[in-house]
Amino acid sequence: MSDENKWAEVTEQNSKDIVDIKHSIKTIKDNHLAHIEKDMCKQSKKLDSLDARIWWILSILVVSVVLSMVGPSIGVK
Repeated sequence: MSDENKWAEVTEQNSKDIVDIKHSIKTIKDNHLAHIEKDMCKQSKKLDSLDARIWWILSILVVSVVLSMVGPSIGVK
């Protein structure tokens, strides 16, 4: 009988632990993942604006180099 009681206690404790784990997973999924998703969206927008600024700077540099090469040949000092 004592072995059966021990197994019954272990089984009951395991059932309680499983319920706790499921609750923890639900909490993480509902709360933390939503916050992470919002933060990722903010970072994505910041990277897009940074990407646009880099393209503008690169374009200005290319135009400057081309004008400095072509300028003397067309008489621009």
